[in-house]
Amino acid sequence: MTYRLPTLNGLRAFEASARHLSFKIAASELGVTPGAVSQQVKKLEASLGIALFRRLPHGLLLTREGEAYYPEIARVFDLLTAATEAVAPDINAKKFTLGVGAQVIDLLPDRWPRHTPALDGFVRDICVTDDLALIFENKLDAILRRTNGPAGNSPGNPVGGLSAKIIPYQCEEDGSGHVQYICRNGLINCRQSKAILEELERCLG
Repeated sequence: MTYRLPTLNGLRAFEASARHLSFKIAASELGVTPGAVSQQVKKLEASLGIALFRRLPHGLLLTREGEAYYPEIARVFDLLTAATEAVAPDINAKKFTLGVGAQVIDLLPDRWPRHTPALDGFVRDICVTDDLALIFENKLDAILRRTNGPAGNSPGNPVGGLSAKIIPYQCEEDGSGHVQYICRNGLINCRQSKAILEELERCLG
């Protein structure tokens, strides 16, 4: 069986650019020039016959087709990572660095996320903050913060390149409320986000 697929370099360039919404940051991650990443993405778009990005003066936005394509490509790279780790466990997997608002820390178990081995493969580190600018600066992958409502018209709507999901909670001191999980578009359904959200729902439910 012969697979008719785009080049791996093109897919890597697209995945990194979509994750960072920046050719420059993707280039730094991949160890090439921004021009090389841009060219790889252009070749990918030409081979697919669709535009994956809108090029803006200060960054990138995924097109509708790009938003549909990215989660599936990210999932494939996650599968490749998992397969590689299975035979070479010393390879460092992609893990998230999270910002956690001070009010959210009070709702979580002591030593979260180190309280459970379930998150060992998905969370690298956390810092106490709910500053969304740190996501755009690529210093954080996602943020947890308490909220009175979602970051948009509904919990999953992207706002300024971000997506959000809401996790309800109950506690004796504050009663009920919501914790908001916010990350870049395309990362909301990746395996890291799914693992973190599943554990949050278990802890806060």
